Amino acid sequence: MAATVEFFSAECRLCERTLGMLTAAFPGVKIEVHRASECRDGRCCELAERYGVRAVPALVVDGRVVLVGLPGEQDIEALTSVLLRQGEHRSPADGGCGGERRG
Repeated sequence: MAATVEFFSAECRLCERTLGMLTAAFPGVKIEVHRASECRDGRCCELAERYGVRAVPALVVDGRVVLVGLPGEQDIEALTSVLLRQGEHRSPADGGCGGERRG
């Protein structure tokens, strides 16, 4: 089954740097990006609340927070095993709250 990979961002330098690191480390993975400024209908906040996102940047895989903050080398290695375990990767079919697809 394909993984659903989502990234929550406040659009700060740390968030953008983290997103850049993730897309560079996992070029074949589609990441649904939820930016705070694009959340017009509150859906991103509802998603973040449902997933338990308490800080950004945050990466969620299949509804589970797997990373908060700037990833280190060990974090990237751990994410590799999480994402590879999921097989073929995709992002959610709907664009959500103005979410942008990366990857």
